[in-house]
Amino acid sequence: MNKIQCLITVLCMGIFILSGCDDNRSLVGGTLIPYEDKITVYADTFQIQASTIQRDSLFAKTTNGYLGEYYDPLYGRLKSDYLCQFYCQDDFRFYYTPVNNKIDSIYLTLEYFEDMIIGDPNTPMQIQIYPVNQSLDKVYFANVDPADYCDLSNELGSLAYTGFSTAVIDSIESTFGYYYLRQLVIRLPYELGQKIYDETLNNPDSFNSQQAFNNFFPGIYITTGYGSGCMLDIQRTVIRIDYQSYIPNEVSGEDSLVYYTEQFITTKEVIQLNRFENSDTEQLLAENDDYTFVKTPAGIYTRFILPATEIKPIIKDRIINNMLFSIKYMPNEDWPYSLSPPPYLLLIPEDSLNTFFQNRNIENNITTFISSSQDLYPSSTTLGYSSDTRTYAFHNIANLLNYHMATTPDEDLRLLVVPVNRIYIADQDYSGITTYYTTEINNYLAPSGVKLRKDSDLMKITVISSKYNTNE
Repeated sequence: MNKIQCLITVLCMGIFILSGCDDNRSLVGGTLIPYEDKITVYADTFQIQASTIQRDSLFAKTTNGYLGEYYDPLYGRLKSDYLCQFYCQDDFRFYYTPVNNKIDSIYLTLEYFEDMIIGDPNTPMQIQIYPVNQSLDKVYFANVDPADYCDLSNELGSLAYTGFSTAVIDSIESTFGYYYLRQLVIRLPYELGQKIYDETLNNPDSFNSQQAFNNFFPGIYITTGYGSGCMLDIQRTVIRIDYQSYIPNEVSGEDSLVYYTEQFITTKEVIQLNRFENSDTEQLLAENDDYTFVKTPAGIYTRFILPATEIKPIIKDRIINNMLFSIKYMPNEDWPYSLSPPPYLLLIPEDSLNTFFQNRNIENNITTFISSSQDLYPSSTTLGYSSDTRTYAFHNIANLLNYHMATTPDEDLRLLVVPVNRIYIADQDYSGITTYYTTEINNYLAPSGVKLRKDSDLMKITVISSKYNTNE
């Protein structure tokens, strides 16, 4: 039997053995291969440790804004708001000249899909708007203090609302039905809109570049006043300036009065800083023999410690072929508007988390892995967990163990599972099989929570290794 055939045999046997091996040091398959070209296959089972931890800072770069306050009896209280700049095209000017050089009105509009409301959409809430008076820093962490950038004594506007009280402005049809886009509209002071128009006349250099516009208009801070129980995932934040203008009418030969709107929108080209405040999370971080927890957006993750210092002297010079890793979770809590599991979990060494999102990395299947709903073909699914088996599967992470033991052999392997939002593209081959390739991974910032099981049997991991024996 040649080496390729042997390797296939080893991998197949590893998957089969993993489901039934309880011994710490099992010797398997030694008689299946002729002596002159012999491979010995081993299955060694080790106990891993799991605990709930919280990171101090959460990287939160996104074009979405999360707005509102929500309380969950298990996962605690969450309040979210955001500061943002607005995109301005270079050399911006009003398209028409307003009548008497006066605008009509200025509004802030917040657009969100009603199916993405978290909590009770009928909860009475209040939105409050404040001006940003300092340049926003490109430090996208969720512990930002709005008082460092805003005058909180100068309110620009407010509005009482519920998630369902706003107008539907659009709908998108999909295979699952219609997604309805709603819009919150908050009137801003007339003077602000007139100031923007006057600046285009008196100091047009303020619109020559994005930086010049940011210096003139640093942005706004959007938060909530009263109300708790509802959170909105804001897709677009827009400043809209309405005005009237007379333009020539080529048919009648007389000027016609038209109504027009200029808009400034939050985009990827400008800064948006989300702020999250979490409280009542002590029970998640307390010692727990049965469960660990993951909560977003709170930086609350589960840490797994794999005993690499125990594994290495047992494996010695063998080749590690397979090490399947998956996580079981509990059903949603039995109360209204309970948090749902995050769509994906990223498995990553704890010391790599600080730079992963800042560097815009994606999973490499060597040191980082994205969860899947399937045990095989991890890139053939669009969901990161199976709701039928309540499992996040990470498949074969042998590469990770090999890399760790080669680079830091004297330390145990400390891993985190981190909730992420995965952006992907689909590719279909000639046989009709669709594969999904990751193009971007970001911290998952929508409210979510999941309780992970840490039963003794589930905290075991089996390492399939092999040794090629030359003819003696």
